[in-house]
Amino acid sequence: MIENKKYFEKHKYRNPADYLVKAFVAPKIRFMEEHGCFRRNNIKILDVGSGNGTFSHYFYKYTNQVICVDYSEQLLRANYSRSRTRATAYQLPFKDGQFDLVFEANLLHHVDDPYRAIEEIKRCSREYIVLIEPNRYNPLMFIFALLVKAERGVFVSCINKWRNMLTSPGIEIVAGMATGMITQENTPAFMVPILKLFDFKFFLGEYVILIGKKRSNH
Repeated sequence: MIENKKYFEKHKYRNPADYLVKAFVAPKIRFMEEHGCFRRNNIKILDVGSGNGTFSHYFYKYTNQVICVDYSEQLLRANYSRSRTRATAYQLPFKDGQFDLVFEANLLHHVDDPYRAIEEIKRCSREYIVLIEPNRYNPLMFIFALLVKAERGVFVSCINKWRNMLTSPGIEIVAGMATGMITQENTPAFMVPILKLFDFKFFLGEYVILIGKKRSNH
């Protein structure tokens, strides 16, 4: 985990408001909206592994109550969110069910024990849980993982893996899919208009998004 922290901190990340970042984020946010994640006003959102605010920047459209958590001090300093906390995904400093939505993107395939991190994510949620991770079946993602040691977790990252880890007696899987051909850092900006055409559900999409919901009787 320390090695991955150094990997993240050596990069310069695009501003969350950047055109390319928005093109990456918007379809995932739309999918969440379509499946009820923002149906109530001013919900409380926890963004685990938030980095410099790639997604939390856009959550403020729906609520003022967004807390960003990351293990990297450097990335948190670059995050403009109003509430930021340094913590590990294995031990989130929040009460059980404190948030309406707990969200993570591009975190789980980097940690040594993703099941433990998911259990913490579930613990802190009172309703929705959203996971976004790379799709190992996408050829570009697979090649990227071959070339970059810190990305080797992509080799086991697929929707069935995360669905199986998220599923439990108290969790209902609301929706999930593989989608998209845009990454927030590596996609050339001039390719965005063409790659937006791939913002639909298909097996070889670069990312998987999975939405879970806690059952009302738990």
